[in-house]
Amino acid sequence: MASRNHLHLWAAVLLAVLAAAAEAARSPSCCVPGQAIPLRPLPGCRWYVASRTCGVVPRLPPEVMKAMCCRQLEAVPAECRCKALRLMVEDTSRSAGLRGQVCWHAQAEFAPAVVTEAECGLTTIHGRPFCDALSAES
Repeated sequence: MASRNHLHLWAAVLLAVLAAAAEAARSPSCCVPGQAIPLRPLPGCRWYVASRTCGVVPRLPPEVMKAMCCRQLEAVPAECRCKALRLMVEDTSRSAGLRGQVCWHAQAEFAPAVVTEAECGLTTIHGRPFCDALSAES
């Protein structure tokens, strides 16, 4: 009887390990550029955020830019979306004399809002449409 209980216990442990391994293989745990995040992440969001915060005049209507941004962000796995936004803002700061540091800070403050219900309404690693301040996202 005791050996039968041990057998059931080992079977349960084995199933739990296999389920965890299958989940790990299914979801990209490496939220790094070139894997789960594009190398130059979210170009549509870069322009959308700049148009919303820095007075950049978009070439496309704002609703088209927003839709493009949301599609690009939706293509990133939920657990990587906040990090993708952070990387987008960091990349913008390196390449932009866009309108100086004031504009960059405005973008960094607005970027986490892109996932909210009012914007794209996309779930993130937090299990809801929310990103911490980008400086807190890893």
